[in-house]
Amino acid sequence: MQQLQVVSYIHGERCWPSVEKLAPCEEACPIHQDVPSYVIAISQGKLEEARAIIRQTNPFPSVCGRVCHHPCETSCNREVVDEAVAIMWLKRLATDQEVEKRPKRAKMTRQEKVAIIGSGPAGLSAAYDLVRWGYPVTVYEGSPVAGGMLTTAIPDFILPKEIVQADIDYVRALGVDIRTTTWIRDLDYLWGRGFRAILISAGAQKSGELKIPGADLDGVLLALPLLREVKQGEKTKLRGRVVVIGGGNVAMDVARTVLRLGANEVHVACLESRRDMPAFSWEIEVAEREGVKFHPSLAPQRFGSSDGSRVGFIDFKRVLSTHTDEQGRLTWTLMEGPGSEYNMATVDSIIVAIGQGVDIGLNEKLTFNSGGGLLVDADSMLTTVSGVFAAGDVINVVGTVSESIAAGRHAAGAIDRYLKGKDPKTTSAPRKEAARLEAEMVPAFLTRQPRWEMPAIPARDAIRGFGEVKTGYALWEGVEEAKRCLNCRTCSSCIFERHQLCFETATRIL
Repeated sequence: MQQLQVVSYIHGERCWPSVEKLAPCEEACPIHQDVPSYVIAISQGKLEEARAIIRQTNPFPSVCGRVCHHPCETSCNREVVDEAVAIMWLKRLATDQEVEKRPKRAKMTRQEKVAIIGSGPAGLSAAYDLVRWGYPVTVYEGSPVAGGMLTTAIPDFILPKEIVQADIDYVRALGVDIRTTTWIRDLDYLWGRGFRAILISAGAQKSGELKIPGADLDGVLLALPLLREVKQGEKTKLRGRVVVIGGGNVAMDVARTVLRLGANEVHVACLESRRDMPAFSWEIEVAEREGVKFHPSLAPQRFGSSDGSRVGFIDFKRVLSTHTDEQGRLTWTLMEGPGSEYNMATVDSIIVAIGQGVDIGLNEKLTFNSGGGLLVDADSMLTTVSGVFAAGDVINVVGTVSESIAAGRHAAGAIDRYLKGKDPKTTSAPRKEAARLEAEMVPAFLTRQPRWEMPAIPARDAIRGFGEVKTGYALWEGVEEAKRCLNCRTCSSCIFERHQLCFETATRIL
């Protein structure tokens, strides 16, 4: 108990050591969130305080507690001791355990109005910052619901709709005007209504198509339309053997969804080798546990039919190698000669999940980059049209939720500077060095303790419905997990220089 009290004071105003370095988790986070502070707050059961810390930089704590790609954990110093702290799951705990109070409406101190096209994580993150800085913000969303892919495509068994809605309601309560079922086709419509800056954050909502023979046969479906239908409650039954083409995270979502729609077998075929599949390793592992079969290094050449109308088989060629360039574009080399061909017979349905594209539907003459997204200046987020900014997947085509939040916050800062008559380009101050722990630096007094596993529904039961698979920590489990944090950003002396004396001195003082 004494150690808990010391850690609390170290994070308070009476902190006596000099804070010369960043925690690696904070450095790795795309939004550079104050991870140590909210984890330590959770270790003391202070969930309200933890939420307040998280919301300083993140308007989507409930969402990120479920679908973040958590690079913070990959960088966690605790991994040198035993296992990384479950930072993402602790963020979820902070929002799941208590009903959060709605914030007070932000005061409007600026006259310049900002319009945002698209209500995904990038757009709403920009709105979140701008409204707190006093700007009137209106978000236009073509879909009947706000949230972008969070609410229209990510399956409920991963991210329930009500979880996303709770975070969106928080942003709306601050005073952001979110107008759904409103398509913006012409930017003059917005300029004519007095907006002084426009942010395009419409995402990458177009599902990639395969241009091969048989792609128009009955039974060949596209990933995003299927996921949207299921998210809206239209759970069409799929029987027999279903093949998903693609190796990314969307393909994993589709494969797991198809299992729940009644398919007898679900197979995933992709160009990449198993090692090089773009889906996150944990997404592949959970799909495999639920029964999905994988067929890597295969390139579809033709979708065939035995009756001339409905798909019945797939002809593949084996892939010798793949290469991804700096823009994320994939190229591949096919095998030739004997053994290079592969046929998958008795296929009842095919779902194409090979990527996404940008289709913003604007009449404005905007310039696109080589990857298919909008071209922007990386420092200012300005497009080639004056006063028009862009952020998120509409630029990068495929990013993560936390990267989209970071992009939205970057754009908000640029818009703020632009509207104040300053150079919108980012002027970043030099960041502190990260405090990294090496194996030989681990002090003997640190107790080894593996991290608490996230409770989850067994795979055989999970695939029977669309309920959330991971059920969340109990409060006591989360507190115990948070206590594993080394607090390496602040009390670096005892951990990185083996000076246990500073800990003992602090204990006597307090």
